[in-house]
Amino acid sequence: MRCRKCQLCLLALLTLLGLKVYIEWTSESWLNKAEPRGTLLSSTPPNAEPTLPINLSARLGQTGPLSFAYWNQQQRNLGALPSTDCRTWGTAAASEILDFLLYPQDLQRFLLSAACRTFPLWLPAGGGSPVASCSDKDVPYLLLAVKSEPGHFAARQAVRETWGSAVAETRLLFLLGSPLGMGGPDLRSLVAWESQHYGDLLLWDFLDVPYNRTLKDLLLLTWLSHHCPDVSFVLQVQDDAFVHTPALLEHLQTLPPTWARSLYLGEVFTQAKPLRKPGEPFYVPKTFFEGDYPAYASGGGYVISGRLAPWLLQAAARVVPFPFDDVYTGFCFRALGLVPRAHPGFLTAWPADRTRDPCTIRGLLLVHPVSPQDTIRLWKHLWGPELQC
Repeated sequence: MRCRKCQLCLLALLTLLGLKVYIEWTSESWLNKAEPRGTLLSSTPPNAEPTLPINLSARLGQTGPLSFAYWNQQQRNLGALPSTDCRTWGTAAASEILDFLLYPQDLQRFLLSAACRTFPLWLPAGGGSPVASCSDKDVPYLLLAVKSEPGHFAARQAVRETWGSAVAETRLLFLLGSPLGMGGPDLRSLVAWESQHYGDLLLWDFLDVPYNRTLKDLLLLTWLSHHCPDVSFVLQVQDDAFVHTPALLEHLQTLPPTWARSLYLGEVFTQAKPLRKPGEPFYVPKTFFEGDYPAYASGGGYVISGRLAPWLLQAAARVVPFPFDDVYTGFCFRALGLVPRAHPGFLTAWPADRTRDPCTIRGLLLVHPVSPQDTIRLWKHLWGPELQC
């Protein structure tokens, strides 16, 4: 009888172990299939100090036979993007790319103004105060810089009420373009009220479309250099992400100083290639770019060291514009001789059917995408006394 019971216990343990392995395998398979632009980078060496050589060709893979693609040609010959009369660069691109008129309209619009990177803050009619600078006595350890769009009111409010709420050593800012969109509703009065009520909207006067997300990155870096230069880390994240803020803070505070100084942390993809099928997301024509993408952290959310802001601005002035913000950030880090660090707690292709389980979130740092409703529900359950994992 005792032997029979031992056999049953052993069988139950083996069944549970097999189930655990199966769940982990299927989860990993789903995540590997969910991101079409590259594969996961398993590990990276410790980051060095940033440098920016006079000639970036070697670092950006522009050695050997020169491609006829426009980006590659421009990068080989680029000294710096024009600081004045920025639209001349786009006009030249339109005339030199033979099939420019066959490009998707959004990509055409991006290229025509891609070198224009100085835009004024958008302020409500009748005045209004810009977002306050970081004071000497109140410099955040971690700045939560959330890329949003004017119409995403529900997503912003969900962030304010959950992971972006007043956590010690953090500060929340939303990054937006003009609330007067092209062909969309006029949201100026609603955004003006929100800005004055919460004081956490950094608004610039440019068209807020997906291809202009890189502008938000660059304008944020400029704002940091002038208004918050001593911030330790910056989380650059989409407004439909869920961040386990306390766990992220704990992780950052335990990093070795040599890693923290040049940090670029997230879900990292390497050996990614452009997608060539017209009409699909992330389509890149062969006449625009040839080659592989640099290793980059997914744009759903990643962390950088605050001290790198001026370095990244210098690199961006010498890296030819690219339509995808996360890939372009990867190019800029590569220009500085830095590599991203992968962390398994960043999951930016999050299956919708897994958002119901707060126990799954508890061991992670950031997941994306998550709806505003699920964000609020998950946060309540995550910190509720009834949660048992």
